[in-house]
Amino acid sequence: MNKIIALSSVAAALVLAGCGPENKAEDTAAYPTKPIEMIIPFGEGGASDTFARKFSTLMANDMSQPIQAINKKGSSGLVGMVYAAQKPNDGYTILEVTPSMIIADALGVSSAVKFMRDFEPLARIQSDIYVLCLPEGSPFSSFEDLVKYGQNNPVTFGGVSPGGLDDLTLNALADQTGVQIKFIPYKSGSEVKAAVLGGEVDIYLDKIVSAVNYIKDGKVKPVVVLNEKRITQIDTFKDVPTTKELGYDVTIGSWRGFVVKKGTSPEVKKYLIDKMQAAYDTQEYKDFAELNLVNIRPGYLDAEGFYKQWESEYKKFDAVAKKVGLK
Repeated sequence: MNKIIALSSVAAALVLAGCGPENKAEDTAAYPTKPIEMIIPFGEGGASDTFARKFSTLMANDMSQPIQAINKKGSSGLVGMVYAAQKPNDGYTILEVTPSMIIADALGVSSAVKFMRDFEPLARIQSDIYVLCLPEGSPFSSFEDLVKYGQNNPVTFGGVSPGGLDDLTLNALADQTGVQIKFIPYKSGSEVKAAVLGGEVDIYLDKIVSAVNYIKDGKVKPVVVLNEKRITQIDTFKDVPTTKELGYDVTIGSWRGFVVKKGTSPEVKKYLIDKMQAAYDTQEYKDFAELNLVNIRPGYLDAEGFYKQWESEYKKFDAVAKKVGLK
């Protein structure tokens, strides 16, 4: 709860620092007449940064103005979101978004800026899949074994911050299985992985692209994929059951997409959406998605479908957060 109060204070301070009348939008028929900012609300070098920079380049290939990717990291994406909220709704600021923004709304992190209130979707581009693994040397041989044990004993997992996507996803799964989950905090993602490889925690939940090399090296064993259908395209996962086939309706994963500030003109939104659709359909992006294993299930969702996903996930995260005492 202290973390939520602190983040709320950050948001309020940033909004106050940037408050003021919005610039009058220019004639949309001439759009764009200057560079467009794409705000990446995370640090450089990560998956979200790599994706956004690649995608901004593809979008701008045949545009009259460039798209400038800018990192505004901090507070699990809140700093970047507040920065974008301060900008005029003229289409010259695009914000990359992930489930972190939905979680911020569900946890009530900020009253000054609300993701679903203050922004409008353009498109979802990527949809990652989570896999739950057991460390090498684990006494459990399957997910069912883990569930039987965890219904009477706490199962540990490592994370950087409570209330994040990994934490809420695992708690959603725990709610359906009856497993007792115990969060063990670490200072960084590298420390979390070291704890997994060292057998300090019982389970390891991560995106497929992040876990696949550990699986291939025999450092961890995949026991369940959080998806509706088995992943038959990759030999490593073809024999791994899904949550759906085991009877658990938990298929939460990560995703990446883009939004603009609410009130942006329909003409500007259509222009940007058309450019995103065209970039998504290029062979260059398809190759990028295959390399990063984000082509296993369809990534693209239009604005309407994307917003429906926000609504669905908000309800799930809100319910889990209340159950585990995060709000």
